[in-house]
This record gives sequence, structure tokens and C-alpha cells, in this order.
Amino acid sequence: MIAVSIALLTLLPAGCGGNKSTKVIVASGYKKQFLINGDLALVMIDQSPNLIYLGDVRKSLHGVAGDRNVSTNKLVWDFFFSQLLRDIVKEIDVTDAFKAEVVQDYRVTKDFFRTSEEDITLEIPAKGTKFTFGSREPALVLFLDKIRVGTETDPYFQERAQHGLYVSNARKLVYLATFILWDNREFTPICYGRVKTFTPIVREEAVIADWEEVSRELVRAIFAPTGFQKREDKTTGVELIR
Repeated sequence: MIAVSIALLTLLPAGCGGNKSTKVIVASGYKKQFLINGDLALVMIDQSPNLIYLGDVRKSLHGVAGDRNVSTNKLVWDFFFSQLLRDIVKEIDVTDAFKAEVVQDYRVTKDFFRTSEEDITLEIPAKGTKFTFGSREPALVLFLDKIRVGTETDPYFQERAQHGLYVSNARKLVYLATFILWDNREFTPICYGRVKTFTPIVREEAVIADWEEVSRELVRAIFAPTGFQKREDKTTGVELIR
């Protein structure tokens, strides 16, 4: 479906604090700017996300678990997806964020980069590509791929979880994804990379606040270089309306 071009984009790395598992690369020449009257399409490229929660995920997501006939994987995936949409609308200066699927063919370029944990080869839409989703033409498109959601998978923690044992000071709730943020007005990438966010699980199970925290931080890490994050008046704490 996707044709591959050998051309490479010229990009510049962006720092992401002390988290060496995260790397965000900003398109050459991009400068932070405001987003006015624009919405965002969220596209999940990964059709087989890695969803592993070592523990009782229904207890962890108590209050949103719903129908017990729903598989735990679907429960985690649905929460991951819907919470991301909520966080994008809350954290980012967009008018709306909606789930979307790409049905058109498009050419890609490739870029290779490393984090402290892995090597990544990423396929990026070729410059000039315009994405439409039915009658909607969003200002931004956020692609997510190679998704990992749940607890750490170190064999030590797996073995303890199988015996009903927990190490509250060491267990972590983790979100990990490769992303591309696409400017659908200029038809060019804004930034892309690999983002990992995590929080310690200090109770028997992660609680809703933990899931919300790693989701919110994932959104913030992706959009940090863009200037699209909502601003607040630092003296009043009131969001500025433009």
C-alpha cells in the first residue's frame, strides 16, 4: 500500500530531559508556533500493540472496566486510545481530536535513529502528502506505531506476578510509542521519534491516576517542541483564550 522512497529528511534532534529512552526529532527549519482553529486526527498505525499488564488489570482500571465479557487487552486498548484523545484536547491547543484511519496510498521516506533501549527505523510520509478523512481535513495528524502499554516485562517481575507477589517500589506503568506529528496544512512533518513515559506503581495495582499520568506525559513529550501546548497566565493560573 505504501511506496518507499530512498530520500531522507534533514532533521534536527530535540532534547527530552533525562529520559534517554525518549528521543524527539524536529523537522529542519520548524519553529514553534501557535495553532489557531485547527483540529487533529489520531491514527494508530500499530494493529497489534504490545499490551502486557502483570497483575489484575480489571482491578487497576476499576471504575472504567465495564463489561466483564470484554477482554483485558481490549479494556487496556480502549482506555489508552480514549484517554489520549482526552489529553490531546485538554493539553494541546486544538479545537478537536478524533480517531481516524488512513485509506489512501502515500509515499514515505525513512529515517533511522537510536535511543538508549533500541534502534528505530521510521517510515515518514513524503513531503507534499495531504491527508483527508472523509470530509475532514485536520490541521494536524498524529501517527502512533510500535505501541507498548502496561507494566515492565523484566522476567523478575513476571515471575513474581505469577505467584501473586508485587514489588511496589520497582514496578512501573509504562507507555511507549513511536510517533509522527504531521502538519496537514504545510504537508510536512513537524516532529517524530520514540517516546517513553512511566510512573512507579506504589500500590498493589496501578490506579486510574497512574494511567492518566503516563498518558498525559506522553502527549506533553510529543508536543513539547511544537508550541501547540495550551498556555496559562502564570500569575493567575487561568488559561489564555486567543
